[in-house]
Amino acid sequence: MEKTNDIDIRKIVRVVWEHWWWFAIGIGVCTLLGIAYYLRKAPKWTTDASIILRQKDGAGSQMEAFSLLGLTGNNAAEDEVLVLSSRGLLHQSIDALNLWEASSVRGGLRWEGEFRHPALTIDYIRLTEDAQTDPFTVKVKKTRSGYTIRTKRGFFHYSKRHVSELGQPIETEVGTIAIHANRPLSPDTTYRVAHARKELVVAGYRKNIHVSLQSKESNIIYISTSSSLPERDRALLNQMIEQYNLNAVVDKNMIATNTAAFIEERLAIITAELSEAENAVADYKEHNKIADLSTQAQLFLHASSIEQREMAEIETQLSLVDYIDEFLRDETKRSSLIPSNIGVTDASLASGLNEYNALLLQRMRIQRTATEDNPVIEQMNMQMASIRQNILETIGSVRESLKIRQRNMQAQDSKYNRQIENAPEQEREYIRVMRQQQIRERLYLFLYEKREENALMLAATAMPAKILDVPQRDVRSKNPKLPKLLLLCILLGIILPAIALYLDVLLNDKIDDPKEFERRVKAPLLGQLVQNSRHAHIAIHEGESTVSAELFRLIRTNLRFVLPKETKSPVILVTSCINGDGKSYVSSNTALSLAILGKKVVLVGLDIRKPMLATYFNLREKGHLTDYLAEPDISLDDIIVPSGEHRNLDLIPCGTIPPNPAELLQTDRLDGLFAELRKRYDYIIVDTAPVALVSDTYLLDRVADMTIFVSRYKYTPSEMIDYINQVIEQKRMKNIACVLNGVKAAGYGYGYGKTED
Repeated sequence: MEKTNDIDIRKIVRVVWEHWWWFAIGIGVCTLLGIAYYLRKAPKWTTDASIILRQKDGAGSQMEAFSLLGLTGNNAAEDEVLVLSSRGLLHQSIDALNLWEASSVRGGLRWEGEFRHPALTIDYIRLTEDAQTDPFTVKVKKTRSGYTIRTKRGFFHYSKRHVSELGQPIETEVGTIAIHANRPLSPDTTYRVAHARKELVVAGYRKNIHVSLQSKESNIIYISTSSSLPERDRALLNQMIEQYNLNAVVDKNMIATNTAAFIEERLAIITAELSEAENAVADYKEHNKIADLSTQAQLFLHASSIEQREMAEIETQLSLVDYIDEFLRDETKRSSLIPSNIGVTDASLASGLNEYNALLLQRMRIQRTATEDNPVIEQMNMQMASIRQNILETIGSVRESLKIRQRNMQAQDSKYNRQIENAPEQEREYIRVMRQQQIRERLYLFLYEKREENALMLAATAMPAKILDVPQRDVRSKNPKLPKLLLLCILLGIILPAIALYLDVLLNDKIDDPKEFERRVKAPLLGQLVQNSRHAHIAIHEGESTVSAELFRLIRTNLRFVLPKETKSPVILVTSCINGDGKSYVSSNTALSLAILGKKVVLVGLDIRKPMLATYFNLREKGHLTDYLAEPDISLDDIIVPSGEHRNLDLIPCGTIPPNPAELLQTDRLDGLFAELRKRYDYIIVDTAPVALVSDTYLLDRVADMTIFVSRYKYTPSEMIDYINQVIEQKRMKNIACVLNGVKAAGYGYGYGKTED
């Protein structure tokens, strides 16, 4: 019968049942480990919060910029997720809360963390080089005589000190430290402080913080973390959101700050020029002793006031355009924001400035979590260069337009100047001086108004992130939960032994299922023999009814159905595939069971390469069978000896191991031996060599009537079943039957007889 790959449920159940105690031990051990873990591990809680990003100014232009890069979805919000999870923001938050060290106190079997009011503060006076890079812990325990200080760095570096008072410098394995108690310490309670360099602390917190978008198109960001200190987690998440808002406001106000600096610079210049113009008016009036203008001069000044205001505005716009042009052409300010809220009236120029600044701010944010060679950064640099060039071109066209307007206004002003020239020379000079003073005054008032507007914008800046759900502990998130932990331990207690059993079955290629053996082998099964608990070679005696004896009697009975009825004095070969299967044990006890039945039996030892019959029957002489085959002078009676176990059983032990066993087994003298034995005995049982190792047994097939193949439970490789079937198919031996040796005794006994002791 060919092997099948179908799952054998019966075999699985049998293997599990035979090893049930594996599962019992696995469940017990895993459950105990789970309870110990639960008692030692402080429970963790999840703390979460959610924020919504407000729509920023220039968001539309930013989205257009990103669409040019081929990016889809809410990329601006995805960038803010990276900002919120960045090391820099987390470093600022940890520093603000002073979370660089982790303090805890021993509470029963577990360590319980402390926040805001730790029991200990440690001054690190001088740390060793290793302690400056490697994490270490300091433990303090109050005793009757003082305090025990333990420091540990890694697995092997450990020190212990005993001091009478705290606060004094202590030499430890990690260096010189001073420990201060912030409150009275409880006796026999251990306090611990864990120290690590800042990069490792930030990495540890960052590993437990998760920032994600509620959905791809949403502006809602979800932030969560988990630890055994939910109060600390709430404070940390609040600080992160606050720090994020502050950083974003600072970024947003950079434009207003640059604008304020520009306005202050121009105000200083205009103030000085206005002061000079006012002094010139006062000096002129004092020098010429003028108390008031004539009526005609007043009319001329009033008529030209509107033109003067427009000219002042044009000059102001030209000044702003020239400044922006100078700013853009300055290579040192390539990465600086352009002052945009300074009163530029041209819509296209103002739009270009806002778009450039928005894109620059976006790049500055992305640069916090990306490098210069990032493809997005490179694309944004190219886009900014393009916008910058467009702004320069726009400035040229705006400047030309302003100059045209200025020339028109100057032509209009010339008409009033010709009328003023008709006035007396003293009044004409006075009007000129007054006009310069009015122009400077108009510029001063314009810039002063812009400074106030810019200051109001700085003061009224809105936070970019609004909190939807404040950081709060999720009461359902406690981990580990005892029922779930115990269930997991029980599952592990089942899975781990199951894996071990699977590997054992997978790696074990031995015959381990009697029914499978009987199903696969293509020969009759004479019987199954249980393990001989007495470890004696002879398992059957006259009048004895042990399990082994009864099973050999069963084999004796089954032999009657396998042997041809016409066969008289049959020769039965007992062999196996490999050494150790128990063929000598089976041949000896089968021969003895036939002798007990009253049959005349001889047991021939023809395993001439490794003879054991004389040893098993405690014979002084090792026998002379090989001598008989090699020397014609030796007679048959010289080699037959009584077995000593039963009067009807004789032995022919092998004797000396010959140098040519195969040749001896092919001699005519061997055929004559068995012909004579058939005349003297009812059964001739032959103990032969293993067939898978040597060819000796095949040479005996010419004198045999039957062959018994012995296999051993959980010893013989299962591939030997295929070997036996191959021998049967090739008809290399006659009338083959099988015996399975060494099966477990469970299930045998049949309700009668006594078990083996």
